[in-house]
Amino acid sequence: MRVLRRLRAAVLGAAALGITVFAAGCTHLGTVAGAIPLAPGTSDFTAEIQAARAPNLLSTPTGLPLPGFALHFRRGLSRDLDLGVHVYPLGLGADLRYRFFEFSGWHFAVAPGFAGMGLPIPNLQYAWLDLTFPVRAERPLGKGWSVAGGPALVSRQTFLNLVAEPLSVSTATFELYAGGGFRMQHTGKRLKLGVSADVYLDTTRATGLYGGVGFDLGTVARPRAGSASDEIETAAQAETE
Repeated sequence: MRVLRRLRAAVLGAAALGITVFAAGCTHLGTVAGAIPLAPGTSDFTAEIQAARAPNLLSTPTGLPLPGFALHFRRGLSRDLDLGVHVYPLGLGADLRYRFFEFSGWHFAVAPGFAGMGLPIPNLQYAWLDLTFPVRAERPLGKGWSVAGGPALVSRQTFLNLVAEPLSVSTATFELYAGGGFRMQHTGKRLKLGVSADVYLDTTRATGLYGGVGFDLGTVARPRAGSASDEIETAAQAETE
């Protein structure tokens, strides 16, 4: 029986470590979108892979970058507004991107949002909630290419409850990160490719710099010609002209 208990504990420990590594690699401190909203009725599906030093249970103490994966969905709501929904390992997020200014080919937008992750496993409950406020600028370069980037603030509330005899830990912490990112993107008729890099500093604790590099591939689904959303976009462009 003692051997079985030890074996069970080892299996649970290995599973917990694997889940922690899998979940810890995801980071929400990334620039996966520029400042130009999708046209009304247009949808964008994107898969992203990333290697980053993110604020989590493994990367923070070791300083090692970890792999991450995310799925992103965006939907154009109006000429200057779209909605993003993000799926991470054991986490979800959403944001609203609003373009507030255009000048000489440059587009400027804000994209306030939130993201969260939870790790409900035996003897270890770990979760965090991010509130993000990025300001982004983007400029098309021609032939489908564009460059984007800008500063951002991210507040993170972290919750940890660890039960492991003879030590038990229950704590909640708050961090504020300041930084920003840079992005290159190519958009074709149906496919979209992007490369991004980000750097953030923890302003509340001396834990060093965070950030990473990422690559994403997406597909763009535009509304059919003659749809109502096309008419809205055409009318908006006519008003601008």
